[in-house]
Order: sequence, then structure tokens, then C-alpha cells
Amino acid sequence: MDHKRNKHSNRIKKFSDYIMSFAFLYSSLLCFTEAAEKWENQKVVSIIILTCGIFSFIAVFRLKISEIYYNLKNKKE
Repeated sequence: MDHKRNKHSNRIKKFSDYIMSFAFLYSSLLCFTEAAEKWENQKVVSIIILTCGIFSFIAVFRLKISEIYYNLKNKKE
């Protein structure tokens, strides 16, 4: 029974990870678009929005980044 529950739990976690990745990607695209629109008149606001978009885009790869980090950490030990 526990094996079945863990398998179901892992599927849900993986699905939620995909949803979060999509949300971060969508958010970054919105930020990039908004920053481009504001670039002419409001450069400071545009740079802040662009920075948020960059961090949101990096968050899309958070799972791969954490995997690489833990692999490097385990090799060091």
C-alpha cells in the first residue's frame, strides 16, 4: 500500500513541478513584454521588471539547477 501511495504522490509532485515551471515561464514572458513596453519612458521601472523576469526565467530551471548542485555537493564529499 505504501508503494502505491508513494508512486501516486510522486506523480502529483512531478505534475505540480511542471505547472510551476510553466507559471514561471509565463511570468517571465509577461515581465519581458512589460519591460519592453516601458523601456522608452520609464527606464528604472523597466529595469526592475526586467530583473524580475530574469529571476523568473531562471526559476524555470530550478529543478535542474538543484540536481546539478546536489551532484556537485556529493562529489565534493
